[in-house]
Amino acid sequence: EIGDKVHERGAIIQVKVLGIMAMIDEGETDWKVLVIDVNDPMADQLNDVEDIERLKPGLLKATYEWFVLYKVPDGKPKNVFAFNGEAKNKAFALDIISETAEQWRKLVMSETDSGGLNGSNVSVDNSPYRVSQEEADKEITSSTEPGPVGPLPESLDKSHYLGSA
Repeated sequence: EIGDKVHERGAIIQVKVLGIMAMIDEGETDWKVLVIDVNDPMADQLNDVEDIERLKPGLLKATYEWFVLYKVPDGKPKNVFAFNGEAKNKAFALDIISETAEQWRKLVMSETDSGGLNGSNVSVDNSPYRVSQEEADKEITSSTEPGPVGPLPESLDKSHYLGSA
């Protein structure tokens, strides 16, 4: 989300799709959807990926570089991107979102191999994996309680200078 407000982690907000980037993570495409909060003051002016560069110059490059480098401090290699790191436009993004939603639908409807994923859910009508809210609550309460929070590693408080991508 490229708006000015920093939302809390896990916040559910209504957004407008602007574009998409294709990071390759462990051999699979990890789509990075570029969106803006519909309540952001610039939302009316931002409608496609080209508007991002025009109205927020340098943001696409900075976003690309951040995704390329963000795992390096953990000793992992730089990430790579399809399309030479180019952000694709809104129409392309909406096609990818539709394709991904259809893949998810097939997964929760047991129309494709789940690869061992548990499809249990409380909200997908006609899903063979649908369970009652009571069954879901029982599963959660029967789960092992998390242990005590330990100290954070010192590396979390360390700054890293990586240079340019």
